[in-house]
Amino acid sequence: MNLIRAAVCAAGLLGLAACGGGGGGGGGGALPIGLLPTTTSAAPASTSTPGTTAAPAANSPNSMSLTVSRGTDSSGVNLPQISVKLCAPATGTCQTIDNVLIDTGSTGVRIAAAALNSSMLAALPQETVNSVPLNACEQFLDGYTWGTMRLADITLGPKSATSQPLQIIGDPSSGIVPGACSDNGTLDAENTPADLGTNGIIGVASFLQDCGTACAQKAVAATYYACPSGGQCQGTAVPVPMQAQNVVANFAQDNNGVVLGLPAISAAGQGVTVGTLYFGVATQANNAMSGATVLKTDASTLRLAVTYKNSSFPDSFLDSGSNFLFLNDSTIAQCPKSGNFAGFYCPSNTLDLSASFAAATGAALSQSFAIASAQSLFTSNPGVVAVDNIAVASSGSSAIDFGLPFFYGRLVAVLNEGQSALGQQGPFTALATP
Repeated sequence: MNLIRAAVCAAGLLGLAACGGGGGGGGGGALPIGLLPTTTSAAPASTSTPGTTAAPAANSPNSMSLTVSRGTDSSGVNLPQISVKLCAPATGTCQTIDNVLIDTGSTGVRIAAAALNSSMLAALPQETVNSVPLNACEQFLDGYTWGTMRLADITLGPKSATSQPLQIIGDPSSGIVPGACSDNGTLDAENTPADLGTNGIIGVASFLQDCGTACAQKAVAATYYACPSGGQCQGTAVPVPMQAQNVVANFAQDNNGVVLGLPAISAAGQGVTVGTLYFGVATQANNAMSGATVLKTDASTLRLAVTYKNSSFPDSFLDSGSNFLFLNDSTIAQCPKSGNFAGFYCPSNTLDLSASFAAATGAALSQSFAIASAQSLFTSNPGVVAVDNIAVASSGSSAIDFGLPFFYGRLVAVLNEGQSALGQQGPFTALATP
């Protein structure tokens, strides 16, 4: 039971060379399934702030503000972020880290060591297996993260969970990166805020751990490693409680999942945009998801069955950690193959499109979305940080990645495995209108 990204890549569902390694973080180069932000030099930082949108402040006992901003990268686009407070367990040593990506396509808390002060990093106890420090590897289509596994009390807005395992990305005390983690050097390291575009990731996919029983039973390649001081890191089995956890599932209340609410935005793109992250699904009045449609969700892969232009895409998914939409449609004109926008779609006019999602009840839910010219939008509005109509071409024939553009103007619920809400058993994704 691994992350959506890994399952999709292993099955070749997106048809990208980056699945086998290679590719960079630039626009259209490699597909950022899950959590690696795609940035483009075509959308540089600007002193102007076009169309800034702010939602009402999230001040309830089960919600917090969610902000789409540049993050740690001056060219960042569509990065939904929150602030996270870490405390060393049973101590008063704490630090709040801003600009942490909220990601519905992965599970686990991962914070860049470079975002922590030295006293905070030193205070976080390391996890060990047979007294040997535990390190973790996470692979993505355009890179990997590597770092130690440590423990921290984690606070997100009004909610907290104690002694949570988390990965400290780029920890100076971590072991030498195993060849399997970097795919023998073909994957780029994403171990700093500059590499990631954020200071870390909060993965809130439906899975409770990033690996689960598979890693508890035996060593799984490119996942967990025991790294003795001065010695070679070796793959290791890791008990489930020591793995990277879905921190929301460990809150005392409102812990069965999350709801993301982002406002509708201008078709021309906007500046900093504020929404709300609700903890729990149908646990309070503010996360009730009234009128929601629960999507038919594969319990082992979290994939969704989608029909688009009379073609079936049975391995699709919604992912707040993907900056753009990613789909294969040869009828839509692409941007010039040379330059900053290679790989993006550039139709002559904005296209109003729709896709049909299979619902858990057996019915179909039609949802509209748009694709505009990436070159025209970013050239005309270089200061935008939130866009709802930019897409990248992929060659896979069975999956559409509905990234953050799809989230604007919708309520998106992610229910954890083993939970039930809205009349259905999790894991599932559900959609509603604000």
